Amino acid sequence: MSRSQSLTRARIRQRVGAQSFERGEAYADAGNIFNARQTGTVLKSDCYGSGANVYRLWAKVEKGKIVQADCSCPIGDGGYCKHTAALLLTWLAQPKTFRHVEETNTALERRSKEELIVLVKQMLKRDPDLESLLELPLPGGTRPVGKIDSKLYRGQVAAAFRGDEYEWGSEHEIAREVDATLDLGFEFLEQDDRENALALFEAVAKEVLKHYEEFSDETGALDELVGRAVEGLGAILQASPTEPAFRQRLLRALFDVYNFDIDYGGVGLSDAVPALILKYGNDAEKQEVAEWVRGAMKKRAGDTWSDNWHRQVYGGFLLKLQKGKLDDEAYLRLCRDTRRLDDLVERLLKLGRVDEAQKEAARADDYELLELANLFVRRQHPEIAQALIIERVPKSKDPRLLEWLMRRGRAKGDSADALEWAQKIFDLEPSREQYKKIRQMAMPGDNWDKLRVELLDKLSAKKDYDLLTEIYLDEHDIPHALETLAKIKPDPLFGHYDLQLDVAKAAEATHPRDAARLYRKAADQIIRQRSRAEYRDACQYLVRVRKIYQQLGESDAWTKYIEQVRAETKSLRAFRDEIKRARL
Repeated sequence: MSRSQSLTRARIRQRVGAQSFERGEAYADAGNIFNARQTGTVLKSDCYGSGANVYRLWAKVEKGKIVQADCSCPIGDGGYCKHTAALLLTWLAQPKTFRHVEETNTALERRSKEELIVLVKQMLKRDPDLESLLELPLPGGTRPVGKIDSKLYRGQVAAAFRGDEYEWGSEHEIAREVDATLDLGFEFLEQDDRENALALFEAVAKEVLKHYEEFSDETGALDELVGRAVEGLGAILQASPTEPAFRQRLLRALFDVYNFDIDYGGVGLSDAVPALILKYGNDAEKQEVAEWVRGAMKKRAGDTWSDNWHRQVYGGFLLKLQKGKLDDEAYLRLCRDTRRLDDLVERLLKLGRVDEAQKEAARADDYELLELANLFVRRQHPEIAQALIIERVPKSKDPRLLEWLMRRGRAKGDSADALEWAQKIFDLEPSREQYKKIRQMAMPGDNWDKLRVELLDKLSAKKDYDLLTEIYLDEHDIPHALETLAKIKPDPLFGHYDLQLDVAKAAEATHPRDAARLYRKAADQIIRQRSRAEYRDACQYLVRVRKIYQQLGESDAWTKYIEQVRAETKSLRAFRDEIKRARL
């Protein structure tokens, strides 16, 4: 792999980002990359980090593209860090410093047994923690492995967690160690050793979940470990082993991950589990899992939001597990017990029990009611859906209910009804966007002028001068925009620059003196705040003021004004520098 056939600086920058590229460049220039080697298209090295840290990293480069990369630093997943940039930049600049080494498998296979023993001993001297690996039965040997005690693998995973509970980013290094253990499980699977594969995946899942709450895991490293364990367990289940006791243990391992995830709040650890059990479990096994779900539900007998949420999630899984096994009344009872209102209402409608469905829907909270209303519409009961929403509106401050009614009015071609609900939305949450919607809906008719006055009067009564100013700007009504802007009580620290400047820009053509006054005011506010970072903006406003005075033929007034500004800002060196840059 020559440099001409591989990557460029631009491609390195594109992969890691500008900031990591610049820092990686500094690392490369400082010689932080060492022990650099090349195996085919893979580059490997160590890298000195900050302090006494040393990171291991690699990158695979093919035909000018960085195909894969990784680094052992806390943010090194996928190889987007400064250390990866340093590795690639070093190879680009000094390829001869990378020694060529054989593929690991090739290098090991040509060694004799005696040499391999010596090699292992050397590794153990360098990293005594690896000695525990000698206790583990490993796949691929010439001797039969036999049945493995899962405690051995749990001990391996526990050792990876030991001592690192409160170090930021330590979960990344933990994941590297546990990933190696998971690799053994997949090797067992390749050899069709399901018993030992189960023991390993089960052990990893249990031990990672045991420590899961000790880490923030912002990178998702621990989530990926659980996901790989579930993947392995799913592969065993898919292979359809027939021994009942074995399958029960396998299903239990999957359910324990699911139960932990739901109990933790549903963070996605077990997203694949329900589908695996539903697809590959037989009828008897699904009934057994259903009993486990009921057992988990008993722990959530309260009436808090959290208890209700858990029951709904468990209830949804139960309905799928017992699909076709429940008569209508049992199905409805389970829906009520687990507050699965959507399933309950849908089944009632399917059974033709419309009045009952309406009563149940009335129990829903606002968000649920919106979903149920759509269900009634799909089931050809739009009048019930509308009645439910209208009944809820006086008890709620959720504008989404009004928006539903507005859309419903449009859907049935009743523009007057839709307009009425649009106005109610505006009354509840006035905004420029909603004002535009009302204008668009009313314009085809003859009542917009009257309605416009009503809407603006309401805003005036509320003293909502910000929104009034925005509306007047949209309508190019500069005199009224200037009038309402003057009524806005400015923030003593930050003023109202954006709106003030919008009005100034809009007023330049028709009300130039007002525009100049607003630009001067904005500049003065910045100067008085001693905001060094915004002095340049202040000078840009003053440039606009100068242009307006020149267009008005009042250059003398501008000269007098800017001399006054200079006199008042003698002590503000940073501002004076910006004045010079702006040539004021």
